[in-house]
Amino acid sequence: MTTTTMRLAPSLARRQGLTLLALLPGVLVLLAQQGRLALFNLLLALCGSLLSDMACQASRKQPLATSWRQPASLLTGTLLALLLPIDTPAGLLLAACMITVLWRQLFGGTAHGPFHPVLVSLLLLSPCLPTILPAQNAALSLALLGGGVWLLWQGLIAWQAPAGFCLVLLVSLPLGTGWLLLQPALWLLLGWVMTDGNSTPITPRGRLIHGQAAGLLCVGFAALTQWSDITPLLAAILLLLSAAAPLVDQLLQPAPRT
Repeated sequence: MTTTTMRLAPSLARRQGLTLLALLPGVLVLLAQQGRLALFNLLLALCGSLLSDMACQASRKQPLATSWRQPASLLTGTLLALLLPIDTPAGLLLAACMITVLWRQLFGGTAHGPFHPVLVSLLLLSPCLPTILPAQNAALSLALLGGGVWLLWQGLIAWQAPAGFCLVLLVSLPLGTGWLLLQPALWLLLGWVMTDGNSTPITPRGRLIHGQAAGLLCVGFAALTQWSDITPLLAAILLLLSAAAPLVDQLLQPAPRT
């Protein structure tokens, strides 16, 4: 069966490269705001992801050149540097990189696992992550939103899941959920994680339902808890819905003609 990831780009490596390019505006905004600390975290995450991937390749007796020829490790490091709090200890950042790479390799590499590896590392490490800094960032959110729109315009991601989530969020604005729009993690997870073809239903209608369900759960929990950072909450929701993706596809299959 052809996955969404395989259908939307001529090659997985090219798709990952363009997806990484779409993160550049967000990276530049973060560097301008946080300076040396953001640069240190980014370089540490990139090196940690690359070295972890090289270690996995060596253990499988694969060429080490594969690690830097494919953008998967760089994309992993950049996503983690943007998602994790700026004051995350170096040890936790490296642990997140290693968990992400190991989870991806456990299922045979990129585009094979049932769960997005970044979500797995976020959820496992969320009890240890610092949350003293405010998670809202309008400039970074706008930059990431622009990158996500560019990915849609290039036809590199399917629009149904993010559109379903945003529709629920817009309808819920009168309930006081507008602060969610200023969460950079929201746009990162919508544009770079939720659109992953192996973590969402295959059918367009299934992806739309997937996005709407994620939006309802996120809005509901956020309204009840008033958390300042929805990163671990949304990661848990997307992991839960990823497990239900095969069931959604099965339920939406047309009944066989008799």
